[in-house]
Amino acid sequence: MFSSLQAVRLESARAHRIRYLLVVSATEKESKSEIVLLGVDFPDESLATCTLGMVLPLWSDTQVFLDGDGGFSVTSGGQTRIFKPISVQTMWSALQVLHKACNEAVSNNYFPGGGALNWTEWYQKAVNSDQSCINEWLAMSDLESVRPTSPSIFSDQRTAQDVTERTIRAKLREVMGTTDLENITSKEIRTELERRVGCSLKDYKEFIDNEMLLIMAQMDRPSKIFDYLYLGSEWNAANLEELQKNRVSHILNVTREIDNFFPEHFTYMNVRIYDEEVSQLLPYWKETHNFISDVR
Repeated sequence: MFSSLQAVRLESARAHRIRYLLVVSATEKESKSEIVLLGVDFPDESLATCTLGMVLPLWSDTQVFLDGDGGFSVTSGGQTRIFKPISVQTMWSALQVLHKACNEAVSNNYFPGGGALNWTEWYQKAVNSDQSCINEWLAMSDLESVRPTSPSIFSDQRTAQDVTERTIRAKLREVMGTTDLENITSKEIRTELERRVGCSLKDYKEFIDNEMLLIMAQMDRPSKIFDYLYLGSEWNAANLEELQKNRVSHILNVTREIDNFFPEHFTYMNVRIYDEEVSQLLPYWKETHNFISDVR
């Protein structure tokens, strides 16, 4: 038997979008409850139909934390999701339900692969929200490398500095792409850059130095594993021109601290773990293999 224990309206990055967190329970044999969190999206408040953007089964390791910024996070099975209810009262009600759900999961010793919560796989396969909605459900609070603000949103608000930096970036790539970098200094590159731009760039020294390092890193090409598969770094993942040149359409982001840089251009799958020896990759093997196989 299925029942919804709680429906919590959440804040949204876009004013017109409506988001809800649903706490759904299924009562199995011996009256044991199994609980999953579902994230649903209404693209517009005038629509009566919604899509599914997030599924998080509650295992025995589930933990709930306040984030100090008007919301809370839920960690379960190695995955963390952040939720920001629209009011304090709503958050309080949600936390009460979640703490009861955590106690239920702990007392019944639910763990991945143990036979419990198998019914949630149906929801996993039914995720159908727009990619921008899914990205919002996957947002992390402590990313160390994040994508810049989308220029498409603020295209009518570009400043003179934005235009200058864009010009510098383009010309700098030209200079570094046609120069023997082993026999030139950063000062010489900056001098050549000023010649091509036609003005002094004294006020942009720090910006130019940072861009040089970024371009150098991006010059380290990704490794081609198969015709359809590349292995790259954070720098490759942040290089839109290179990604498009290699005809990339899907990106598997296996990092805890790196953002999805171009969600409007590519389909992402995230495995949020740190690059450490103790990190366990095997639990993600099936879903990552399917992600790659489906787009070959």
